[in-house]
Amino acid sequence: METTTVPTPTPEQTTDRGALLALRLWALGGLGLLLGGYVLLAVIALTDAVDPGDGVAGAYISAGFWSLHLSGLIGLAAAALPGGSMLRGVRSGAVGAQYVLLAAGPVLALMD
Repeated sequence: METTTVPTPTPEQTTDRGALLALRLWALGGLGLLLGGYVLLAVIALTDAVDPGDGVAGAYISAGFWSLHLSGLIGLAAAALPGGSMLRGVRSGAVGAQYVLLAAGPVLALMD
């Protein structure tokens, strides 16, 4: 008589569909807010350009734009990658990093 054992999945392998969908929706919401971040950053950069002073965009404005670019890439990866390719903790960390970078963009530009 042969007995076969079925391996039990580890907690990392079990995917909660509701939690995965919620994280993807948060990531897509961050991508929607990214458009507002770009508009706000462009307004800050143009205001800095016409203010009496040097009229040159400094390194902080460039860093702000790069922060928004990275926020979009991280949010796109968190929303689009399949459920089995990324652990839930990594995906939630990516969504958190997306929002932190989204908020850091205009703050960096205001420092210029």
